[in-house]
Amino acid sequence: MTQPANLYDRYDINPSVREDLIDKIFRVTPEKTPITSAFGKGTATNTYHEWQRDNLATPNKDNAMIDGDDFAAQAITPTERIGNYCQIFSKRPAVSRRANIVKKAGQGNAMAYQKAKMLIEMRRDMEAMTLSENPAVAGNSTTPSKSSALGSMVYTNVSSGVGGSTPAHISGAQLVGPTAGTPRAFTEQLLKDVVGMVYTNSSDMPEIAVMSPHHKTLFSAFTGIAQTRYEVKDAKQTHIIGGADVYMSDFGELTIMPHYIMAGATDVFLINTEYAELAFLDGFRSEEMGKTGDSDKVMITADACLRVDTEKAFGKIADLTP
Repeated sequence: MTQPANLYDRYDINPSVREDLIDKIFRVTPEKTPITSAFGKGTATNTYHEWQRDNLATPNKDNAMIDGDDFAAQAITPTERIGNYCQIFSKRPAVSRRANIVKKAGQGNAMAYQKAKMLIEMRRDMEAMTLSENPAVAGNSTTPSKSSALGSMVYTNVSSGVGGSTPAHISGAQLVGPTAGTPRAFTEQLLKDVVGMVYTNSSDMPEIAVMSPHHKTLFSAFTGIAQTRYEVKDAKQTHIIGGADVYMSDFGELTIMPHYIMAGATDVFLINTEYAELAFLDGFRSEEMGKTGDSDKVMITADACLRVDTEKAFGKIADLTP
C-alpha cells in the first residue's frame, strides 16, 4: 500500500514535535561499599599514621619455678610500631554557567548532580584500594602518597601459589607488595586451611570471606553444601539451591560475600571487621575553586589510609585463577 497524495504525515510534522525525554536518569552501576562501610572510622593527625602491635608469648606447658628460686628477669619483646601513608582521593568537576542554568531532564543544578555522583565514585575508589594489593608509597613533591591495602598488609595467614609470597613487616609501612605465584583453582581445602590459620593465630573466627563473583560461583559448588533442594508445603513448587551465603567451618560461621569490585581478582580475603578501620586525616570535603572563566570548578577530596590493627585476624588466599 502507498500513502494518498499530499498526505501530511508524522515525518512532515517532525519540526513541531516535542521531544519525549522522561525526567529521570537511570544508573545501574553498583555503588555499595560493604567492606569499608563495615570497618570503623578513625582519625589520623599526620600524613604518616602509626599504631602499635603486640603479641603474647607462646603458651608454655613447662612454666614451672623451683621453690625458693632467686629472681632473674626474663627477656621482654618490645611492641611493633606499624604505619601507613594517607592517600588523597580526589574528584574535580567543572561545569559551565550555561550547563548549570539550562533546563535539564533528570537533574536540576548540573554541578550538584556531578558532586553527588563523584562522591559515590570516591567511596568506590576507597573500597577498591582497600581490596587491592597496593603497597604503601611515601610520596614526595612529584609522586602522590598511597595507602597500603589488605593484599599487602596481610601476611601471616596466607596461602599462595607456587613461588608466591607476601613479605612480612614488623615495623613501618608495608612498602613492598606481594610476589605472584602460580595460579591455581579456588577449592574448599584452601578455604579450610586459611580459616584454620586465622583461628590458630588469633583465636578469632573471621566474619567475612570477600571474593570475586566468579569465585563465589566456585564456592557454591563446594561439596560441603549438603543439599541442593528443600521441601516446601501446600503443593507449592520446590526450590533448587544454586548457591550459599554462609559457610559453617570447623571454627564457626563465615559469611560469603561476592564483590563487584573484585571481578577478575586473584585473591580471596578473610576479614574480621573489628580489627581494621579507615583513618581520616581529613574527611570528605568539597571546595569551590577560584573563578577563571565562565564556569564553576570544585575540588572534592578525602585524605585517609587503611589501618589494620592486627593482621593476624585476617587471611588471604592468593594466586587464584581469576
